[in-house]
Amino acid sequence: MSDVDALKSAMTSKTRGRLASTAFQGDDESAGLIYAAAQKFMGWNGLFTFQEAAAARMENEVLDICIGLASGGCSETAERGRANFTSGGTESNFCGLFAMRSWARANKPHVSQPEIVAPYSTHSTIHKVARYLDIKVVTIPELDDLSADIEGIAAAIGSSTIGIVGSAPNWPYGRVDPIEEMGQLAIKYDLWLHVDACVGGYILPFFRQLGETVPNYDLSVQGVRSMSADLHKYGYAPKPCSTVLWRSQAEQAYHYMPITEWACGLYLSQSFVGSRPLGPVAGIWALMHHWGEPGYLANAQRLLAIKSKIEAHCAKESGLKTWRTDGPLLMIAADDFDIQLVVGGMEAKGWRLLGVITPPAIHLTIDSMSDDDLDQFLSDLSEVCEGIRSGSLNTEGLLTYGGVGDEGSAPKWLLSAIEIFGDHPHE
Repeated sequence: MSDVDALKSAMTSKTRGRLASTAFQGDDESAGLIYAAAQKFMGWNGLFTFQEAAAARMENEVLDICIGLASGGCSETAERGRANFTSGGTESNFCGLFAMRSWARANKPHVSQPEIVAPYSTHSTIHKVARYLDIKVVTIPELDDLSADIEGIAAAIGSSTIGIVGSAPNWPYGRVDPIEEMGQLAIKYDLWLHVDACVGGYILPFFRQLGETVPNYDLSVQGVRSMSADLHKYGYAPKPCSTVLWRSQAEQAYHYMPITEWACGLYLSQSFVGSRPLGPVAGIWALMHHWGEPGYLANAQRLLAIKSKIEAHCAKESGLKTWRTDGPLLMIAADDFDIQLVVGGMEAKGWRLLGVITPPAIHLTIDSMSDDDLDQFLSDLSEVCEGIRSGSLNTEGLLTYGGVGDEGSAPKWLLSAIEIFGDHPHE
């Protein structure tokens, strides 16, 4: 175990990655509860919850809560809604688009090369899933204010279009797309609307309860048929744990893949994967019962306070600015210097940060952190900016979601991928 401890100590600390790679762990007290509960079920396979009444109870209760949060406070929507566990946002989006394609095959048999229309800000996993499913993604550039161009989306709908994808919020810009307008287009043209709410699904409802203006985006919106929402983000479940939610059983019917063509009878799993850890379900079940709505509201209040303090600090810091966002994500851009220099300077101080390329910005996933840690982050940010202005700091950091900073310590699979694709990933 000494070697294991040494390896763990070499990882980015939870504090220094709190706004990026180690986000979504919550405060220390809740994290202790979550992982203690998950540990008790670590050896159990979630594929076999049909054999275990206790496991089924945990799944049922968590999914009922998820459906309620995705129903916009509408009891009728909650009554007809359905949900499934998945391993993460990629699988959740896969399930949503797979159901979309299956529905289109039944209802739009004339379409030989299906297409979906989505804003440029749509998450990379939508493109990844679409390639697996042989669906063409027609992306529409954002407007100058980084919001989705609903007129452009409408104009791009054609005879091969089977669906629209919106985000709540999108990852690059933190904005909730105009889901209500997208829903009207979906109804008008008989399309499937999938909402990627992996980030916002389990935090935006609490922001709204606290008085924040949150555009409508969930299953209560007419035209929305499916929605992805990650429990291992702002639900604070241990990874991997996400959900795909359905407007009704009619939509969920296009999701399942029962298999009987083998020697052991019916094979049916919740979603795409078969074996999956039950521990994360136990962890989120424990937290939902421990926190309840008051606990999630208190956490949301803390996130809003942290976000507000960072925004206020950047407004006073010469050269920095923040973008308006609809949820817990926050982007920091620079007016008169290279924002990558800020990333490089902050990394030198031990902070792990993510970024946006178009346009360039630092990408923060706001999470609970102590006042002392937040003050240290802001102090380091000011010191770095002063170093850039004085010319003493000139090392750039990466804004890309993935890349190689040090070839000697990079994972071999990534180095191999770079050799395969070079500078131009295949289309």
